[in-house]
Order: sequence, then structure tokens, then C-alpha cells
Amino acid sequence: MFFRLPWFGKTPKAQYHDTQVLELDFVVDEFHQAMADIKDPIRTRMQATLSSCLTPKDLWFLRSQLFSLISKHHCESVAHDRLARLDQKLRFFLSHHPDYSSDELPTGPMALVH
Repeated sequence: MFFRLPWFGKTPKAQYHDTQVLELDFVVDEFHQAMADIKDPIRTRMQATLSSCLTPKDLWFLRSQLFSLISKHHCESVAHDRLARLDQKLRFFLSHHPDYSSDELPTGPMALVH
């Protein structure tokens, strides 16, 4: 008899603290984690640009540069995985922050435009 065990196929959902969600640094940290293992002058410029971002929309426009940087040093599948995690945090931030709405970003899938 073959049966399905209840704990297979379940992935733990990300739990974030409310005070952490209210800061834009919550999303900026994910940018830094996505490119932490890359040594490139472009990374240094991106870090400087990240420090001047004030809204989630500013961060949105850096996604394509982040994708290019990661795919240059790794492969596109790694870049897609890291950006998927970034997109999840960005959507979570927008849905839980009182000052921003999810209407500020595109409504379709968060695909890269080259």
C-alpha cells in the first residue's frame, strides 16, 4: 500500500517580524544577500546606489542590473532563484507596509525586461 506522508512537500513559510517589515532595509538586505558572493566593481556601484534608494520603486529598477550581475558570475537559473526570493520579500513588504501600496509596482509577473 502506497500512501502520502503529510510532512513531504510542505515548505516552511517565511515568517518576518512586523517591526522589520516596516523598514525598507528589509528589502535592501535581500539585494545585498543576493550578490554577497560576487566580487566585481559593478557590485560596489550597486551597493552605493542601494544606499540612495528611498522607495520600493527605486529598488525595482535595480533588479535588471542585479540579474545581469548574478547571471554573469553564475548562471541564469541562480539569478532567477535569487530574484524570486527578492520578489517575494518585496511583495511582502508592500503588502504589510502602511505607506506603500502594491499598485506602485507592475501587476503582472515580476519578469525581467531586457
